[in-house]
Amino acid sequence: MLVKEIMILNPVLLKPHQSIFSAREIMLIHEYECLFVVDADRKPIGVVTSIQMSMDEKKKTVDKVMRSDVVTLRENQTVQEAAAHFTHHDLSLMAMPVVDGAGAVVGIVTLKDLVKDLAQPTAKEGILTPEAAVVFLSMTRTEEKEKLWVDRIRQHNLKPAITQVGANAEKLPIKMRESAIVAAIAYGVIKEDTREKMAVSNAIKEIILQLKMVSPGLGGGFKVGIVRGEGRVSVAAFGRCGHALANSAEQIFMGSSVL
Repeated sequence: MLVKEIMILNPVLLKPHQSIFSAREIMLIHEYECLFVVDADRKPIGVVTSIQMSMDEKKKTVDKVMRSDVVTLRENQTVQEAAAHFTHHDLSLMAMPVVDGAGAVVGIVTLKDLVKDLAQPTAKEGILTPEAAVVFLSMTRTEEKEKLWVDRIRQHNLKPAITQVGANAEKLPIKMRESAIVAAIAYGVIKEDTREKMAVSNAIKEIILQLKMVSPGLGGGFKVGIVRGEGRVSVAAFGRCGHALANSAEQIFMGSSVL
């Protein structure tokens, strides 16, 4: 399956001199986590998030707060290639713009849509990857959905575990590492083995680095999924950063390590 088959067509895009007030309205109305900024030729030149909108209200236009490091997908890439693109870049954005041969934005791919397609493989593919499985598991919102996904992941000969953690910025790395390792052992994902515990710890380190980039100095509350595949373990943390957790945007962070 190709990116152009799952992308959202005619996405809402921002202009660089558009007001922050109007951008915030669009985010609130459509419940977007981020919006991409394009030039006159629809080429992406920046991205803004809901967190930036709330932190930089005094700055009047989008170009004053946008990040210019926009990572894009090509419409003829496969869904699997797009998933790898997400895991190697900023998962917290939850979406990436799709560009055509001229570099103009023709669509948007969200992480949720991407995981949905990866998590429902065709008969020809028949494989659920640890990376796709762990993202979907961590994004479950009810105990019923958790059990459903734990069973589904096990049917693909993968080993899943799920836990929750919340702490301030100082304690979060330790709490998340401890919770993930304890859950992984309890669910039988890893053994009571130093090397295997270190693999989970290394995956958590990647998540903490991403967290520090998005919300330096802030803690948060997260649902943490751990999935073991052949030769590797993947960990995903889904939740909210910051002090006002009820009002902050939900984000996802991911790490992986070789076993």
